[in-house]
Amino acid sequence: MRSVFRTAFMLCAVVVFAGVARAEDVLTDARALATSGHRPEALRMLADRLTESPGDPDARLLCGLILSWEGRYDEARQQLEYVLSTHPDYTDAIQALINVEMWSDHPDRAEKIAAEALTRKQQNTTLLLAQARALRAQNREREALDVVHRLLAIDPSDRQALSTERSLRESISQWRVSWSHTYDWFKGGGGAWNETQMSLKRATPLGSVIATFSRARRFGDHSNIAEVSFYPHIRKGTYGYVGFGYSYDATLYPRRRIGAEIFQSLPHGFEVSGGYRGFSFSDITNMYTGSLGKYKGNWLFTARFFLTPDALGETHSVSGTARRFIGSSGDYIGFHVGTGPSPFDPRSRQDLETLKASSGYVEFKKSLAGRWVFSGLAGLAIEQRFRDVTINHYTLEGTFGYRF
Repeated sequence: MRSVFRTAFMLCAVVVFAGVARAEDVLTDARALATSGHRPEALRMLADRLTESPGDPDARLLCGLILSWEGRYDEARQQLEYVLSTHPDYTDAIQALINVEMWSDHPDRAEKIAAEALTRKQQNTTLLLAQARALRAQNREREALDVVHRLLAIDPSDRQALSTERSLRESISQWRVSWSHTYDWFKGGGGAWNETQMSLKRATPLGSVIATFSRARRFGDHSNIAEVSFYPHIRKGTYGYVGFGYSYDATLYPRRRIGAEIFQSLPHGFEVSGGYRGFSFSDITNMYTGSLGKYKGNWLFTARFFLTPDALGETHSVSGTARRFIGSSGDYIGFHVGTGPSPFDPRSRQDLETLKASSGYVEFKKSLAGRWVFSGLAGLAIEQRFRDVTINHYTLEGTFGYRF
C-alpha cells in the first residue's frame, strides 16, 4: 500500500514540476521575443498561457509590461490591476502599474498607488523614489523632496535618490540671476556685435517671471532694451509665453518687441506650439511661429518655423534642434540647424536684415557646484544681405547663472 502512495506522490510531483518548468519556458521565450522586437508574438504566447492558466501572476505581469511598452495603457492597466487584486504586495506589478500611470500622463494616480503600497512596504526605496517622481510630475516639488529624504534615511548611498534630491533642490530655488555676453563677428559684413545681458528670474506658483536688461554695441552705436517674460502654467500639459520689451533709444533694438506663444503636451512625448512675434522699428514687422517637439529617451527633438508676411509676399524660415540631456540636473548638449531669413527667434534689427541664411550652432549647459550654471554656444551662419552681399556670421555666447 505504501508503495502505491509513494508512486502516486512521485507522479504528482513530476506533473507539478513539469508544469512549473513549462510555465518558466513560456515566460522565458515570451520575454526573449518581446525584447527582440517581436512583441505581437510574445503577446500571443502569453494569451495562450493565460487561457490555460488564468491565475498565473507572472505571465499576466509580463503581458501587462509588454502592453505598456506598446503604448496600450488601458489594456496594460487591466492586466496589472488583475494581478494586484490577487497579489496586492507584488512589488514588480505595483511598479509596472505606476509606470503605466506616469507614461499615460496620470501622475496623480501613480502617486496614490505608490502611497497605498508604502503603507505596507514603508522601507521600500524603489516605491519611495517612484512616489517622489510622481509628486514632482504634479509640480509638488517640496513634497517630493520630503519623500526623497525618507528614502535617504533608509539608504544614504542611493545614487538615484541623491541625484533626485540635488535636482529637486535646484528646481525649488525660487530665484536665479544670470549674466551673459554674446560676440558676433562678420566676414565681409562690417563691425562686430557685442551684447551683454543681465537677467533675474523668479519662480512663482503661476509660472516663472524673468526680467532682462540688454545692452548692445556695433559701429560705435549703443542700444539698450528692457524686457519682461512670463511663462504661465495654464492647465495640466499646457503652458504659455508672454513677453514685452522696450528700448528707449531704439538704435539697434526695436522700439518695442512683443511675443506670445502657447505650448501643449500631446501623447507619446510630443509637444506642439503656436505663437506671434512683433517688432516696432520705423515700421511694424509681424512674425508668426510654431513648433513641434518630441521627447525620445534622453533626447528632445524640435522643429520650428517662422512666417513673416510683408508687402512683397511671405518669407519662411525653418530650423531643427536636437538636445541630449545628461543626468537629472537639466544639463545638456545640443545641435541646431536652420535655413531661411530668420531661422532663429529674432531680437534685433540685424536679425531682420537678412534675406537668406543657412546656419548652425552647438550649445551646452552644465551645472556647477549645485547652484551655479554655465552654458555656452558657438555658431556659424552664411547670410545674404541687401544688395546681394553674402557674409559669414560667427557667434560665441557664454552665460553664468546662480540659483538661490
